[in-house]
Amino acid sequence: MPHKRPFRSVFSRREVLRAGMLGLGGLTLAEVLHKESDAASTGRAKHCIFVFLNGGQAQLDTFDMKPHAPDGIRGPYKPVDTVVPGINISEKLPLLSKLTDKFTIVRSMTHHLSAHNSSAAYALSGHSPGTDQNIVPTVMDHPTYGSIIAKLKPAATGIPSFVLTPRLLFDMGFPTPSAGGGWLGHAYDPFPVVRNRMMARAPEWDGKLPPPSGLELPDGVTTSRMMGRQRLLASFDDALATAQDVAAIKTLSAHQQQALDLITSSESQAAFDLNQEPDATHERYGRSEMGQVLLLSRRMIQAGVRFVTANAVSNPKNTRLSPFQIWDTHFDHFRLYNDNLLPEFDQALSALLSDLDERGLLNETLVVVMGEMGRTPKINSNKDGGRDHWGKAYSAIVAGGGLRAGEIYGATDKHASEVTDKPVKPDDLAATLFEALGIPYQTVLKDILGRPRHITDGSPVAGLLG
Repeated sequence: MPHKRPFRSVFSRREVLRAGMLGLGGLTLAEVLHKESDAASTGRAKHCIFVFLNGGQAQLDTFDMKPHAPDGIRGPYKPVDTVVPGINISEKLPLLSKLTDKFTIVRSMTHHLSAHNSSAAYALSGHSPGTDQNIVPTVMDHPTYGSIIAKLKPAATGIPSFVLTPRLLFDMGFPTPSAGGGWLGHAYDPFPVVRNRMMARAPEWDGKLPPPSGLELPDGVTTSRMMGRQRLLASFDDALATAQDVAAIKTLSAHQQQALDLITSSESQAAFDLNQEPDATHERYGRSEMGQVLLLSRRMIQAGVRFVTANAVSNPKNTRLSPFQIWDTHFDHFRLYNDNLLPEFDQALSALLSDLDERGLLNETLVVVMGEMGRTPKINSNKDGGRDHWGKAYSAIVAGGGLRAGEIYGATDKHASEVTDKPVKPDDLAATLFEALGIPYQTVLKDILGRPRHITDGSPVAGLLG
């Protein structure tokens, strides 16, 4: 993660050896692919795609319509009926309206925060940071869900356990807290499949997608040369066979082997290669960054990745925020919702849910769709209208993984400004996520300083669990 990391003033001999061997081997993926033994408990879900609506989606314009609210609150969109009687959503989501039997809408998400980074830290970890400001990451942040999964239920050798795509999370120039390993250590940060030429509208897009950054060998280093480096490392390990830190060295060698497998394995390379998907599938998800990111997420799950954080953002040409548009629509709100955000979201998410279902993967793949907050009921006076930050009431979507589907959970008042029934905090949704993945929500892990930590502060939402 691109931020400064605090260091302890004294390094142990083991840490020095580890750092030295990493440098010699030249495989910085080794720590990222650190593998612990699998947890004894098993759940119905084996994988999770966390679709993060970075910036916060407006509940009144999507999944919690208030058609009888006054002008200045309800917006221009009308509710439409769906395949589930009694459930209606925005007319701007026609494809999702045909799939409401596949997911549950949680209309009662709520928390006390309003700044992006503090709210995102809460949403991504299930722990409230306790302060409402644009906090910056530290090594003792709470880990995000994918990091917990990577520790307790790692993927098979040769594939990352936890992937983040298409970009690392930022707000106002600051990295988002609790988007990585936190107090578990940087070994449990996500493997970032960073933005490349996924965008069909990009002028240089030629219909082919380059491999993600991090999976290529360095310039001038061939596969045979890399294997030579591996043999050199093995000779050092043999020479140090009687050293006090032999166990740590052997463990490190195993981690480096996993990293080498990822770089040299044709199977793992294929998992990241969107060019292997037929044109019809690309069209189904949409030739947008959002669509291609969710298509890549499905490929990751199919390849065995345990957890994917998919940053569902747009890449519009027609906004002052171009070339990167999150859901933080203080201005140009309805124009962006009309032209980019909602059409791309509707097509991409409906394709993902249908595709997973058709492939028999939805029952074993939990899909969570949410932002760090909602948007204000009142429309502001900015250019083309806007909605501001609102954590008191917002909506989330949960699907697959054995959770209940075809339902509405919770409710808000007549302006979608306050929760009136069955409030759900991010802590509770986190506990539900872990339980669905077969990890008891009361699990305690040790942080990098050896102190016991709870993986979440919430309790599972019984009304969501199947």
